[in-house]
Amino acid sequence: ESGQQHDRVDRLMSVIGREIGHGENGSYAKFVSDATSDLSDIFISRLASLISMAGKRCLTVLTSTWRHRDQRHRLKRLEDALSKHLPEHAPFAFGAFTPPGDDSSHPRGRLRAIGDFLAGLSSKCYPPTGMRILVLDDFFATAASTWLVDDLDAGSIEGAEEYLRSRLPQSKDFALKIVHTYDSWLTPNGLSVEVGAGLTMEHYCHAAEFLGGGCSFCGRPPAGSTEEETTGKSV
Repeated sequence: ESGQQHDRVDRLMSVIGREIGHGENGSYAKFVSDATSDLSDIFISRLASLISMAGKRCLTVLTSTWRHRDQRHRLKRLEDALSKHLPEHAPFAFGAFTPPGDDSSHPRGRLRAIGDFLAGLSSKCYPPTGMRILVLDDFFATAASTWLVDDLDAGSIEGAEEYLRSRLPQSKDFALKIVHTYDSWLTPNGLSVEVGAGLTMEHYCHAAEFLGGGCSFCGRPPAGSTEEETTGKSV
């Protein structure tokens, strides 16, 4: 057991010291959550920025376990925190939730839950063209190469995106992107580390690019208006 404890400490110290890059100027230590709210203010600020970037017609869809009834206190803290970072501190609430199901521990269930939600999109409520769907998820801190869903070996981010497109009505008319908020590496002692990395600047950059936003590190200027976009979110 002392060996297992040593491995846990080794992994923890590796996470704390891992430099992130892409203009982040720090390690994962900077993202430590507040002990009361379980939230990282940096990540909340970046998520609020993406929501604002997506435009007034953005629908935010919560796919994480915080949508469950026994986690509503956490959901309320998340919504309140987002409100503080949105323009004019506008009250914020998630517009929808993925359907309940067995998605609490495996990316298969999470992907299926997102797919079930997308399959239920009504053409009466959403335009048949011009809609963008952004999925932010660490998928339980697992590598995309291990993902399986509905007997499909997704095997990659692109494979998972293709699965989700297949669940959409008139899927060819929708733009869809998964930003996998995940990181993995080996410690100097050869231990494997996998983490749900959150909205690091690199992940934020990929999401912002999809929504037409700029990146100060890359020097990419913002694109045109994104008023027609829809975004899905998991925390």
